[in-house]
Amino acid sequence: MNLQNTTQETAWDERNNVEIRRIASASEIDHNAAEPYEFVVPAASGGPLDIVALYAPRVSKTLIVTFHGSLQRSKYQLPRFEWRKSLASIDAAQLFIADSSLNLSSSIPLAWYVGNEAQDLTSDVAELIKEIAAVAGYERILLTGSSGGGFASLAISRQISGSLAVCFSPQTRVGDYERQAVRTFSRVCFPEFESYDSMEENNRMRLDLRHLYSNTRDRNFVWYVQNTLDASHFEKHYTPFAEARGVDPVLGGLDESGRINFVPQELQEGHEPPSRGRFRSNVRDAHKAFFGEELGVLADDGK
Repeated sequence: MNLQNTTQETAWDERNNVEIRRIASASEIDHNAAEPYEFVVPAASGGPLDIVALYAPRVSKTLIVTFHGSLQRSKYQLPRFEWRKSLASIDAAQLFIADSSLNLSSSIPLAWYVGNEAQDLTSDVAELIKEIAAVAGYERILLTGSSGGGFASLAISRQISGSLAVCFSPQTRVGDYERQAVRTFSRVCFPEFESYDSMEENNRMRLDLRHLYSNTRDRNFVWYVQNTLDASHFEKHYTPFAEARGVDPVLGGLDESGRINFVPQELQEGHEPPSRGRFRSNVRDAHKAFFGEELGVLADDGK
């Protein structure tokens, strides 16, 4: 995989102020590093897309994994590690994963960590997270993100038994998102298919999370925060997911399994990520609710 110019020929990521380590396999990941660092590792499947992540190891039972949402490509350079400042005060190991699917074209803003027809990046990322947790001894895995990053947290958590997805106004089916973004994604990542419908028919578990959660065993946990002022996502993504789990979308609450909690909250108008404080409080509340332990706080910036 070809990285952006900021990381192509150097061992230092100036934008994120961390060392870059190119490693041959996940077995070479350093879980005792004193400082956060960025690593690039081939995917376990052997697919063409490497996995790029920023890792902040810590002596902790909890590993928090974050995923970013849609990127304005004229504004953001790859790799993108979202929510780093928001989690700076949380006392837990942290892994920020960039979506390598975006390296397939400079025109694609969002790819949901899906990969392409040749490589199931979602599964590759899940395998990496499981290996990191097993080797480093992290007993609790919390995956989080907003919008497209929320989709990734839901999809990847479903493959990690006992993990918790804390998602904010996520898409729950790629085909129900903005038409132009879906067209670009389809053209770049799945050019083999003539239409979205044919693409989804062959990859439904990867693209439709309502279908995924209805046709696989409940073994993970979900804390689903939906901004009630985001009408499009409330109606197209949150409501059908909640109703499929037997939950009133307006009232929210736990589904029958006791594993998925729907949390409708009135946030800012439209489809925007949560504030830093709201993001952090939901992560902590979800951790306490499903893992039974408080997440420690190192310091609080007051925001």
